[in-house]
Amino acid sequence: MATRTRTEYANGQFCWVDLMTNDVTAAQEFYGELLGWESAKKETPGGPPYRVFTIDDLQVAGMGAMNDEMKSTGMPPIWNSYINVDDIAASTRRAQACGGTVLMEPFQIMDTGHMAIISDPSGAVVSLWQGLDHFGAEMINDPGCWSWNELLTDNVGASLEFYGSLFGWAVEKEESDATPYWTFQLNNRPLGGMLQKTPEMGDIPSCWGVYFSVEDIQATTNRVVQLGGTICQPPFEVSVGHISIVGDPQGAVFDLIQMTVPADD
Repeated sequence: MATRTRTEYANGQFCWVDLMTNDVTAAQEFYGELLGWESAKKETPGGPPYRVFTIDDLQVAGMGAMNDEMKSTGMPPIWNSYINVDDIAASTRRAQACGGTVLMEPFQIMDTGHMAIISDPSGAVVSLWQGLDHFGAEMINDPGCWSWNELLTDNVGASLEFYGSLFGWAVEKEESDATPYWTFQLNNRPLGGMLQKTPEMGDIPSCWGVYFSVEDIQATTNRVVQLGGTICQPPFEVSVGHISIVGDPQGAVFDLIQMTVPADD
């Protein structure tokens, strides 16, 4: 498979993922062993250190430490998704006008870029990013790399309207006997998916999930357990390959995918 390197992302396109965790050292070891990541520490004056994960010296994901307030609330470690925008102030205002909630107003992170945090009408949290020195992931879809973002929501209708109005996303629905699946598209290219929450899922909140590509879904899923993680759902087949849902030793949930069709980069 050819390396899929990136130098930019379009307005409204996912561009980055990072992990917020309560044990940076343990998480660094886990993902390094599981996905072959190296880690570089980035100083953040006045804030906690930030680490950038790399494969072959190309940036693929990030990691930050949860602060004491987050830990005290019992907030679990979580993978975050970032959407690139051309004008973060305008996009943040637009998100609120479209029925979302602004959780953190735009702010600048040194010379790397501007960030804001919003939630959609169902409560799913996503970050907005207007890059300066850092535009996003430099490699995607290859083994060990981030490859997909997926919304689990309890309000499909509101989510479709919100993201369509905010980013101009179109949608295609995959009809099947199983759970219906919606694919978001931007400029006629798929960029993420959406699932309706079911009663069997219990009290899982609406959220954006993150997928990482692997070469062998069963072997990698088994490796998760060997490294101290958990299997939330064993490998199963979908239209584009095989997926498993797993958790790292600190409790952050993410998806693994072994593609059987070429990924759209």
